[in-house]
Amino acid sequence: MSAYFSTFSAGEPDDDGDLRTEVELSVTNDTSQPIYRINYRMWFMGEDNACFEENDSYEDVYLAPGDNTTISPWSRINRRDVKETSLSIRAAGELCRRDFTPLAVVEIPGPGESVRNKKQVSFDWYSGPLTLVFTRTEPDSDGDFNLEFRCLIPNTSSRHLKSVAIKALLLDAEGVEIDNSESEEEIAADSAKLINGSFWRPKARQLEGAKAILTLKALIPVDRFEASETTEIGD
Repeated sequence: MSAYFSTFSAGEPDDDGDLRTEVELSVTNDTSQPIYRINYRMWFMGEDNACFEENDSYEDVYLAPGDNTTISPWSRINRRDVKETSLSIRAAGELCRRDFTPLAVVEIPGPGESVRNKKQVSFDWYSGPLTLVFTRTEPDSDGDFNLEFRCLIPNTSSRHLKSVAIKALLLDAEGVEIDNSESEEEIAADSAKLINGSFWRPKARQLEGAKAILTLKALIPVDRFEASETTEIGD
C-alpha cells in the first residue's frame, strides 16, 4: 500500500512556546478488499532518535480498493524541547478489514435467570463455537436490576487483534430501540478474551415482550505501512 506525508510543516512557536504543526498523512487502500479502520502511531522526532510526541490513534473509514484518505493528527510540541532547526515525523500503521456476524436474538429472561445461545463461526482467526450467556440479575431492595451479557472469544491465529467488539441492541415489544451497549477488547495472538457488557437499571415494564439482538465485529489487519518526512522549523 502507499502512504506518505502530503503536508508536514512546523511554524514558529506561539506565546506558550508550542510549535504550530500541520500534518496530513495520505493513505491509499492498495488491497483487494474494503478497509474499515486505520490504526496508526506517529512520532515527532529530533536527532539521535529524540522523541518529543507520540500519537497513538485510529481512524474509522470506508475505503474501497484504490480509495485514499487523509489523516490529520493533533500535536503539542514545545520549542524548549527541540534543540534542532528541523523536525522529523515517522508513522507506522495498519489497514483493517471487517469481520461481522450476528450472535444471537435473545428473549429477556425472568428475574435471576439466564439464557445461553451457541453460534458456530468460521473466520481465519478462529473457527468453532461461541457461547453467549445473557443474564437478568435479581432485583435489589429498590427493585433495580441489570441485564448482562458475556462471551469468550478465542483468537487461534498468530495475529494480534486490536478490536473485537460485541454490540447489543435492546428492543421493546414493538421493535423500537430502548438502549444499546457495546464492549470492545484487544485479543492477543493464540489467546482468548471474555467480552462482557450490560444494560444498567432498565425498566421492568418496558421489558415485557422485549428482546436483545447481539452481533460480533472484528477489525482484522490486512496491510501495513510506514512513512516519514522532515521539515525546517519556521517554514
